Amino acid sequence: MLPNLDTESNFMFTQQSESNRMLLQNPKIKMEFPFETAYEELCPICGDKVSGYHYGLLTCESCKGFFKRTVQNNKRYTCVENQCCQIDKTQRKRCPYCRFQKCLTVGMKLEAVRADRMRGGRNKFGPLYKQDRALKQQKKALIHGSGIKLDPAPYVMQGVPKELSAPVPSESLHSPSKCLSFSYHSLSAGDCESGVAGTMPVNIPLAANGTLPGYHLCNPFLSCHVKSEHMDPRYPGSPEPLLNSPYPEAYRPSPSAAVPQLIQELVKCEPDEAQVQAKILSYLQQEQTARGKHERLNTFGIMCKMADQTLFSLVEWARSSIYFKELKVDDQMKLLQNCWSELLVMDHIYRQVAHGKESSVLLVTGQQIDLSTISSQSGTTLNNLVSRTQELVTKLRALQTDRHEFVCLKFLVLFSPDVKNLENRPFVESIQEKVNRALMDYTMCFPQQADQFGQLLLRLPEIRAISMQAEEYLYLKHLNGDIPCNNLLIEMLHAKHV
Repeated sequence: MLPNLDTESNFMFTQQSESNRMLLQNPKIKMEFPFETAYEELCPICGDKVSGYHYGLLTCESCKGFFKRTVQNNKRYTCVENQCCQIDKTQRKRCPYCRFQKCLTVGMKLEAVRADRMRGGRNKFGPLYKQDRALKQQKKALIHGSGIKLDPAPYVMQGVPKELSAPVPSESLHSPSKCLSFSYHSLSAGDCESGVAGTMPVNIPLAANGTLPGYHLCNPFLSCHVKSEHMDPRYPGSPEPLLNSPYPEAYRPSPSAAVPQLIQELVKCEPDEAQVQAKILSYLQQEQTARGKHERLNTFGIMCKMADQTLFSLVEWARSSIYFKELKVDDQMKLLQNCWSELLVMDHIYRQVAHGKESSVLLVTGQQIDLSTISSQSGTTLNNLVSRTQELVTKLRALQTDRHEFVCLKFLVLFSPDVKNLENRPFVESIQEKVNRALMDYTMCFPQQADQFGQLLLRLPEIRAISMQAEEYLYLKHLNGDIPCNNLLIEMLHAKHV
């Protein structure tokens, strides 16, 4: 029988002492590493060692200074060759024209350079850069300290004892030493109520006190070939989808001839789900390892960390996507500040449509939680959010919404010309029109599904409503001091309430 959740509030991660000793004694999984060995990258312009984020990109100190001087002094260069000079560390100073063009090509931002020559740039992605650096340092630590590989397929944690690695076999999910989980014995309704829409306490694949009733590790992104539970009657003979594609299909994939070229380009921009999951899992594992026994994050803190890391991956997706990267930084930030919560909701919803089961919720980390468990343990606000989200998932499943349609909906949400003070509104409007047209053309390939296009567009206001409810709830929790600070999630929450 579950305890009374109204009287407890300290919902913490726990680990067995035996597993703690294993973590500490095994040199292959030591997580400490000196700052000097932080994740190293090469400058994309010249190949020198990077010194930090400069004007929108990780670059070396030399290229940072060159770019700054060129912009502030309004310099104009010419190339004595054919404007295709090789730029590397040894000859980066030979042709400033080609060097500057390469700076622009790889993504350095003109608008990030201050015209007043004062110190400090006009960097609008500070929180994103900090998290990116932190993730890369964590990856460095994992690679050098534990031998863990984060390759998307197959997803194997090397150098870690079997009982600590993921994925965990289904038959051992409730074994005391297999999985790090939250404990119901210290769970309160307030803790459950503090979760993000559709999320609840999770089982991180480490050593711990065991999983809980209603919690399962369901990792749909680990194998290369997975049969879809949902047959798409539109293509009865199509092959199973591959999960190393950006977004695994919820149903049978469409023949390429039926997919407009624009949608194919949009799909290419999608992140690899296995890599996203691996990054978030390793981040949460690092958080658990780094914190002392009495400093563990409570449920709400973990949910916020998970949402923050998911948001981080969504911003990375947007910044690397076609059309979006053509916008100036100011317009990029305005668009992201407008729709970040919708993107989070859509990311969660697609995961349910593509991989989830009707009786449970699938988290970005691969953990699956029974809806009955959420309902019995959550307060009114979270239950309402989960209920509304699941209703929307049911509608989208009934429409047999596939990957191509979801990608179009994401771009329609991202490129909203209704955002105030956009500098390049005509461009945003043109992209929305292009995606709208491509989505309509695609849905017309399935005449047996009447008004598929209109039905999909009708779901956007529902997504917006759910995201606004979740956003307002998070902001109230932030005002109460319940959300970990100094992250991208907080930055985005503040952006809409200044």
